[in-house]
Amino acid sequence: MDSKLSYHVYFHCELATKEEVHAFISEMVSPNDASQQDKIVQRLNKREQAGSTLIAEHVMLPHIESSQIKQSQIIFIRLADPILSWDDQAQDIRLLIVILLKENESEQIKKQISLFTRTLADEEYLNRLLKAQKKEIFEQEIKKI
Repeated sequence: MDSKLSYHVYFHCELATKEEVHAFISEMVSPNDASQQDKIVQRLNKREQAGSTLIAEHVMLPHIESSQIKQSQIIFIRLADPILSWDDQAQDIRLLIVILLKENESEQIKKQISLFTRTLADEEYLNRLLKAQKKEIFEQEIKKI
C-alpha cells in the first residue's frame, strides 16, 4: 500500500464505552489540540447518528472525512474486553476498524481504502481478526490485505 495511507494497530485496548473510543480516536488525530479533538468527536457522533457503523457481529467501522485529519489512516482497535452496549443496535463490540480520511484526499488513496473495505465483506477474514489471541497474529492477518 502507498505510504500515504498508514495503518495502526492497538491490541488489547482498554476502552469501555463508545465515548472512550471516540476520545481515543480524536486524541490520535489531534494529540495536542482539545478543540480539534472536540470536532473529531462531533464528526464521529454525527456519522453514528446517520446510521449504524456495525458491519458484522462484534465489529464496528467508524469512519469520517474531515479537514482536521492531516493524514488518511486505518486504525485497528482490538478491545481487551467487549463493549457490551455501543448503542441500541450494537452490543458486544470487540473490534473497531476506524477509517479516517483527510479532506480532498487523492483518488489513489480513496481507491486503496475502497479496496480495503471490500475485504471487510469476508466473514472469514473478520473472524480471524476476532479470534487472534496475540498481536503478532493479528498484524499478520492485516498484512495479508
